[in-house]
Amino acid sequence: MTKQLNIELLRTFHAVARFKRFNEAAEHVHRSASTVTTQIQKLEDQVGQRLFSRSNQGVELTLYGQKLLGETTEFLKSHDRLLISLMPQRMQGKIRLGVPDTYAPAFIQEFLPRLIADNPLLELEIEARTSGELLDLFMANQLDLAITVSAHPLAQGERLGAVQPLWVATEGFNSPPNVPLPITVPITGCPYRAAALQSLKDHGVYHRLLLESPNSSAVEACVRSGVAVGLMEQSRMGEGLIHMSELPPLPAQHLYLMCDTGNALALHVHEQIRHFKV
Repeated sequence: MTKQLNIELLRTFHAVARFKRFNEAAEHVHRSASTVTTQIQKLEDQVGQRLFSRSNQGVELTLYGQKLLGETTEFLKSHDRLLISLMPQRMQGKIRLGVPDTYAPAFIQEFLPRLIADNPLLELEIEARTSGELLDLFMANQLDLAITVSAHPLAQGERLGAVQPLWVATEGFNSPPNVPLPITVPITGCPYRAAALQSLKDHGVYHRLLLESPNSSAVEACVRSGVAVGLMEQSRMGEGLIHMSELPPLPAQHLYLMCDTGNALALHVHEQIRHFKV
């Protein structure tokens, strides 16, 4: 292995790891697919290991590729932070940012005004959707940054911490015996949904779906009306709600901030968003 790794080869490597296809990665780094293939081969020669396993469906990181991705992500961020700090002009341009619908109200009310005030020349476009949708949009290069919740650790992105979903209800909620427990859950795309429904099934909890919605406010309103038990993060439980501890516990989830590290504007905003508290 040589003593130095080429920054541009690493950027191409990260692009292929993100898009899992050479054509999409080539478009992202503004090179031809053949050039991207050559660059990956050069990097593999440098490190002396295969980084991707290839198939007709695309490419997947090898174990060594996963290791290299993890160890070079912060390196590239540090490199680009230095470049940004040396830029005398203010950052300007368009940034596409994704925020989970669950966190959108707090982000918009408490964090967005300060973000805009600190970056008056940036043109922000914000998408509020489920975490699953946001992750898909980011991987498809339709977002520059995305806050997302994942049931499993992600190979890319910065882990901001853990999020604990709970079964919650109003203080006066009472479900009659021998009837299915009415529940309200987000639609498919929210990482809590699958784990929650599986947990009820595994523990034999007799239940029925009263409401499913892409809107977290609708789910919360259903819970607060006293007609159903629903899902909510521990940090968002407000007055009048209680944790239904008699129901099966739910696994903690991972909160990530995904960033296109090859985009100087995105990296600039990343440094501010990473301090957002859910």
